[in-house]
Amino acid sequence: MKQVCYAVMLQSQLGPRAGELMLQEDTQVVSGYLSLLGRRSRFSGSVLTSGKYLISGDLRSPVDQEPYDAIFTVRDGRLSGGLITRHGCWDLTGVRAASSDPPEA
Repeated sequence: MKQVCYAVMLQSQLGPRAGELMLQEDTQVVSGYLSLLGRRSRFSGSVLTSGKYLISGDLRSPVDQEPYDAIFTVRDGRLSGGLITRHGCWDLTGVRAASSDPPEA
């Protein structure tokens, strides 16, 4: 199982939100967590093609829980894509965190 952590930035309607995305990949299935607004929430999804992912989960805040779907690509340690909620689509970008395991050869 491959596990990589990314420092991410979500461009929401309330402004940029920094967080962390932990991506665990096992064959064609992915899981992990997205940590934003001081809350960590689990997600699950699939590998669409090599380096391209589709995930679903719930964003948690102190007062609400917001279902989302996200599609993103990872290339050369950089993550880019979008997060889709009932309130609209938000850009999601990130870079591999320094503490992540090195890429597999």
